[in-house]
Amino acid sequence: MPQFAWPAFTLERKDRHLVVIEVPADVSKEPVELVAFLIKGLLPEGGFALSSQGTAKGTRLFCAFASAVDAESMIDAVNAQENNLSFGWASEHHCAIDKATAKIIMGLVTSSSRGPETRSKRQGPPRMP
Repeated sequence: MPQFAWPAFTLERKDRHLVVIEVPADVSKEPVELVAFLIKGLLPEGGFALSSQGTAKGTRLFCAFASAVDAESMIDAVNAQENNLSFGWASEHHCAIDKATAKIIMGLVTSSSRGPETRSKRQGPPRMP
């Protein structure tokens, strides 16, 4: 499914699932692209939106998903933990990406650019450390 603009997509946040990802500055020079590659590699079936916010330590990314199944794929891939800090979302999970995880994501991007996707969605997303 397509990526949508954050403001319009999140108006109905009670039906959306939020995954918040912290990416320290020394992990990636392009944290938005890193997370966008991961989302697209997970082959979401529903719509999603991505937003970012600079922090003192790096970048905080907000990933909103229309589908609970797509959100669960992302949660599993980055080992996010439930943490309901923001009001009104159907679910909310948080995590941080370290250098090892970023390297795995980039490896997935590189391998997927070499040929057609072979991972079955029933097989689930790759697990990050």
